[in-house]
Amino acid sequence: YIGFESEARSISNYESLYIPGLLQTEEYARAVIRGTLPYASTEEVDNRVRARLERQALLSGEDSRRLWAIMDEAAIRRVVGGRGVMREQLAQLQEAAALPNVTVQVVPYAAGAHPGMPGAFIVLEFPDSIDQSLVYTESLAGGLFLEDDMEIRRYILLFDHLRAAAARPDETATLLAEIEVELGKGGTG
Repeated sequence: YIGFESEARSISNYESLYIPGLLQTEEYARAVIRGTLPYASTEEVDNRVRARLERQALLSGEDSRRLWAIMDEAAIRRVVGGRGVMREQLAQLQEAAALPNVTVQVVPYAAGAHPGMPGAFIVLEFPDSIDQSLVYTESLAGGLFLEDDMEIRRYILLFDHLRAAAARPDETATLLAEIEVELGKGGTG
C-alpha cells in the first residue's frame, strides 16, 4: 500500500473508527497500534509508528498529494490514548485542514445511517491516465486492493455520497474545536 500511496496524486480516505493515518499524531498512532495489535512487540509498534509518520511527508512540499479525508464522528469522539492525546490529535486535524491540499470532513451522528457505515476505504488516483485508480480496504484478515473498474466507480460514487452527508469543512472545523474544548474540561488524562 505504501508504494501505491507514494505514487498517487490524490487520496480519498474514509474512516469510520480512526483518524486517517496521514493525519495522526505520533502519540495517537502509538495508542491506536497498541490498542489494535495488543500482541505487537515494542519494536514492532515503534516501526509502525515511524512508518506512519514518514508517510505524512506526502502532504507537504513541492510534490504534495491531494488528501480528502472524511471520518465518522465516532472517530473524533473516541478518546484514544487519553484526553491529552486526543486534544493534540484534534488540534493537528485542524492544522492539516488549513493546508491547501487537504480537506477534512466529519459525518456527524445527526446524519443517521450513511454510505460509509460498512467500513473504511481509500481511493488512490494516479497522475498518469494509463494508471488505473485503486481502492484499498483493510481488515484483520489483511489489506485488499480492488482494481475492477466497476468496483472502483462504486467506491468513488460512495465517497461522493459521503462528501454530501458530511458536515462542510468549516462546520467540521467548528466541531473539532468544540470537542477539543470539551476534552480540555475533563483534565489531562
